Amino acid sequence: MLRVALKVAPVNADLAYLHGMTAFAYEQCHLLDEAESAARTALGLRRKEPWAQHALAHVMLTRGRIDEGAAFLEGMQDTWTGLNSFMATHLWWHLALFYLSQGRRARVLEIYDRHCWGIAKTYSQDQIGAVSLLARMELAGIDVGDRWQDLGDHLAARAHDTVLPFLTIQYLYGLARAGRAEADTLLNSVRRAAELAPTLREVWQEVALPACEGLQAYALKNFRAAWRHLSIALPRLIEAGGSHAQRDLFEQILLDAAIRSLRFGVAQQALELRRATDLDGVPVNSALGRVYAELGLPALAEQAHARAAATRSRHPDGEQPCPTTSPI
Repeated sequence: MLRVALKVAPVNADLAYLHGMTAFAYEQCHLLDEAESAARTALGLRRKEPWAQHALAHVMLTRGRIDEGAAFLEGMQDTWTGLNSFMATHLWWHLALFYLSQGRRARVLEIYDRHCWGIAKTYSQDQIGAVSLLARMELAGIDVGDRWQDLGDHLAARAHDTVLPFLTIQYLYGLARAGRAEADTLLNSVRRAAELAPTLREVWQEVALPACEGLQAYALKNFRAAWRHLSIALPRLIEAGGSHAQRDLFEQILLDAAIRSLRFGVAQQALELRRATDLDGVPVNSALGRVYAELGLPALAEQAHARAAATRSRHPDGEQPCPTTSPI
């Protein structure tokens, strides 16, 4: 993507779309300074340039500029008109990620119900966006009610869908979390793809299959099996597709599986690495508070809980502390 964008850049310097797509390509290559520069160039040419807004949201999320990212996307909402359902729902999805870090649980639920799910319920990108946001909400301790069941009703048609590994992985988790029998059907379809797929067979065998097995185990509360399978898949998950922000869901699930299978030392390491880019985030600090308490480090647990409380207090619509475990 970056190679193509840079090749045509010299004759498209006045085209905002080109700079916006270049920004996203830079961001996916971890070239964050270049990504931000290209995104701001695009927005200088055309404020309503959704891919530039999207790329800049990625940069801010990756660098832990949570309040700035939320304010930036809030200021761009008036331009989210006339977009296809993916672009519209995905920009709202990114705003929801900032709100999750801020502890604004009611706003995240509102975004899911009004802006992320229900726009095009049969469209693959809307479906995986809904799966990802619901899963993140639960990981943050939010009770999502019967929303999985509604989503599962629309994912049921994906029981044999092995077109793209990254999509299939999320279909399976949504079906498993909704308690649908089609989750088993789709897992068998993945096993067939691992044996017979004409393309990407290695990805199906060595990445998608263990990821799906791990996610189903997690949905069934078999956290040790979830840890075992996801640990195999995650180092190579980039081969299945998706952006950094999208794939981060599975890092979060692996981390929660570590906590639930009593791997507190592993969890502490992973959580402190996450906190480097989400210093005062409510979910990460709430989890750290629990982990430090389990490790017999009460002073560090208190500091983590205090950081989470301070973040909630900065936002007028902040919620009460999340429970120490998610409702899964």
